[in-house]
Amino acid sequence: MMKLHHVLLMQAALVLAGCGNEQRLVREGIPEWVVYPDKAWQTITPEEAGVNDLEAWNRWVSGTNEKVKGDSWAGEDHSGTQWGVAIARGGYLLQTFGDPDFRFQTASLGKSFTMACLQLAIDDGLIASADDLIKDVWTGEGQLNHPYKYLNQGHHNSLTFSHLANHVGGFPITNGESWKACDNYDKVLFPARALGPTGFPDWANCTGDADHDNYAHAEPGTVARTYSSGGYWRLAQALTALWKRDLKELLDEKLFRTMGIQADQWDWTPGQKVRDDPGWYPEMPGYGLFLDPPYEIDGNVVRGGPGWVVMSAKNLARVGLLVATRGMWKGERLISGTGFLRGHGGGNGSHMTGVGGDLMVSWGKVTTSDINFDDLPVHLFVQQYSAIKLQ
Repeated sequence: MMKLHHVLLMQAALVLAGCGNEQRLVREGIPEWVVYPDKAWQTITPEEAGVNDLEAWNRWVSGTNEKVKGDSWAGEDHSGTQWGVAIARGGYLLQTFGDPDFRFQTASLGKSFTMACLQLAIDDGLIASADDLIKDVWTGEGQLNHPYKYLNQGHHNSLTFSHLANHVGGFPITNGESWKACDNYDKVLFPARALGPTGFPDWANCTGDADHDNYAHAEPGTVARTYSSGGYWRLAQALTALWKRDLKELLDEKLFRTMGIQADQWDWTPGQKVRDDPGWYPEMPGYGLFLDPPYEIDGNVVRGGPGWVVMSAKNLARVGLLVATRGMWKGERLISGTGFLRGHGGGNGSHMTGVGGDLMVSWGKVTTSDINFDDLPVHLFVQQYSAIKLQ
């Protein structure tokens, strides 16, 4: 797919563009046939989407319908139609499975929303870059619940936004349940992530108390990447302090309002709610124990930077379209198209992403693990502009 993507981008760059809007679209690598959904999606048929083998497409749809069902990750119940998938091409809704309007918390998928808040801070000049020191904008003094956690103390002195965003900040905790046994990854739920007999990094010191241990155990940037929901929680706190506002309201204003995603159509679960709910993941009653205070900063609730965005597959596919266009929406740049804006998945079978260029496919899924983005038969799409439904 990536080879095709690069070829298509080269082809777009070689088009002899006219003036004005057409020239801008070619420079941005966005085909002229792309549309942007408002409150409701426009639909497209496989023929209009440029499917060049309808029989093969229909076989894929039929086979997928037979196998896809809801996930039951960590005791969540997604029987029946408590799950959904939405697939779009060029901003048109092409195919759905399950209930594409079903909303549920999407686990770690929300990390991509946290990264978007970070990129917007750079775009707005609140910080110069992701390499800025966090202590220069928020130390957490008098707010974090232990002085050794303050961001101007110990290893935190060199901690940057980038360190936390890229899981190299020296924060070792991924969930409170496995940390109680000083086992960083549960062998049943995370078999592929094990780092050894316990999955516990040798540079960390575990007391078994995830709240106590959520701090930088090693010099940031000097240790291998360790998936860290604890680090993303600290990033969410720092971004809330930096923006001096609720991060959900920030995304509503900067992105989603323009994209047709209404404020009441999605939520971003506060960290304290996850911390206080032992049934958040029924099979992991201590999951949220790493979510340490503060839960509000300057009166603004701290949202779940590690994840827990509540959104439907249809609206996740809109966010995937923003990924595919590298931050452009109806001719306006909403966010810089950097690595901070990218697809992301959640452990409970949720995902969103988009691929741009002349392919221009986006998708979202909520709580099903039986279909992945790589399963989409994008090789069946004709790549000529003329094959796509035009406005």
